[in-house]
Amino acid sequence: MNRVAYYKGLFIIGGVWNFILSVPFLLLSFFDRALLSLFVVGIFTGATLMYYQVFLWFVIVFGIGYTIVGLDLDKNHGIVLLGVIAKILAFISFVAYYLSGDVPFSLVMIGIGDLIFAILFIEFLINYKKLA
Repeated sequence: MNRVAYYKGLFIIGGVWNFILSVPFLLLSFFDRALLSLFVVGIFTGATLMYYQVFLWFVIVFGIGYTIVGLDLDKNHGIVLLGVIAKILAFISFVAYYLSGDVPFSLVMIGIGDLIFAILFIEFLINYKKLA
């Protein structure tokens, strides 16, 4: 596989990853809190899900950004850099909250996925200009 096709696929898959991890939970947060609580035990407390929903909207927006990058690898590298920062911070947050006993290990697994994408995105930022 050539590197350009690999990078295009990487960002399209990165966008899909964000959609898969956010859209179902966002919909549940609007329509079925009881079912949502089975999946996200310990993630939120209080009367409002606003912070949770805003976080998921941002995950969706980043997914759109990764898809945009995948469609034109020569542009929007700033989106990639922001994605790297966000994914590393998400991983650190998931691990820290897991270690404090506040969230389940399943979130650490999602964080590991984000960390892997962050590493692959860094590799893109380092090597793509050499291909162009």
